[in-house]
Amino acid sequence: MPATHAPTVVIENFYPCLEGGRHPVKRVIGEPLDVWCDIFKDGHDVMSAALRWRLAGSKRWSEAPMKLDNNDRWHAACTFEKAGRWEYVVEAWGDLFRSWKKTFAVRIGAKDPDVPIEAREGARLLKEAAVRAKKAGATAAASQMQECADLLTKVPAQDILEVLQSDEMQALMDQFPDRDLSTLSAPMTVIVERERARFSAWYEFFPRGAEGLADKHSTFRDCLGRLDHAAHLGFDVIYFPPIHPIGITARKGKNNTLTAKEGDVGSPWAIGGPAGGHRAVEPALGTLDDFKWLVGEANKRGLEIALDFAINCSPGPSLRQRPSRMVLPASRRQHPLRRKSAQKVSGHLPDQFPLRRLEGAVEGAHRRCAVLGRLRREDLPRR
Repeated sequence: MPATHAPTVVIENFYPCLEGGRHPVKRVIGEPLDVWCDIFKDGHDVMSAALRWRLAGSKRWSEAPMKLDNNDRWHAACTFEKAGRWEYVVEAWGDLFRSWKKTFAVRIGAKDPDVPIEAREGARLLKEAAVRAKKAGATAAASQMQECADLLTKVPAQDILEVLQSDEMQALMDQFPDRDLSTLSAPMTVIVERERARFSAWYEFFPRGAEGLADKHSTFRDCLGRLDHAAHLGFDVIYFPPIHPIGITARKGKNNTLTAKEGDVGSPWAIGGPAGGHRAVEPALGTLDDFKWLVGEANKRGLEIALDFAINCSPGPSLRQRPSRMVLPASRRQHPLRRKSAQKVSGHLPDQFPLRRLEGAVEGAHRRCAVLGRLRREDLPRR
């Protein structure tokens, strides 16, 4: 829940941290994430802190206590059990019980006459912790804390000091701390992937040429020999070019020639034909069931299959089915340089087939798909 009070603790200088937290750090499943940060506040209070993490969108938080390393530097570690986008925060607060224990021990050692007053203050803290434990369903812990609170007001302080300062007592109180005035850091993001996302060896081949025969178009069912060879060489990922139906319009020929002859299979990156588009499989390779079978055979050999993500399209029937998703009507398109209607700019897209030229680019994290026409030099604005 968001805090309803001003921050009481400063939490800063995180490590690891990329660009001030604007970019997520990365880990693989089961790999520890060591989180470091500076935590401090005004006054002489003893502080406590916890590292909290969860899968993005989940309501369940996991938590680990943070430890003071040196000066104001705190540290904790967490691991992630599944792939996905995770987030973590640091929560810190002034620990009233630890602060009280420190002061109480000093007053007893100095034989301060205010020790009974401090004892009543400690009893109050124990009773409040007992209430929190009872609400959490820990009745046994609540009874122990209530018993210690009663002893503080009845037994001489020096007789119970050893119990109050024991590790067992502190561990009990740490389960039910008072976080009413705690401070939460801004959430940080972690992208968790499988081990092969960190490192893997990829073997690429065209499934249509799996058998290496110039006079035969191979199918998915003919790829097992290549899989065995890749596995024997130590590869763990098979990389395929697009396996979708190849376009017919303006199909390329052998060796990237612009004119296709009868029997030329075309470029697998020119996607879309009578057999379908990005949701279909090239019929010459087989069926979708054949591809699923091949994926299963690859998994048996410890291999995975990765497909080239290609947004390239052949200007054929598959695009005419959904033209409105690809380009605006000619009357609404604006020339990017002159801000004029596309119909009035020479060299722009022809009206009879606005999708004649499609150039797709995937660059870094930015994916662009723009419909462009060839502009002549004289069409460009002059300075």
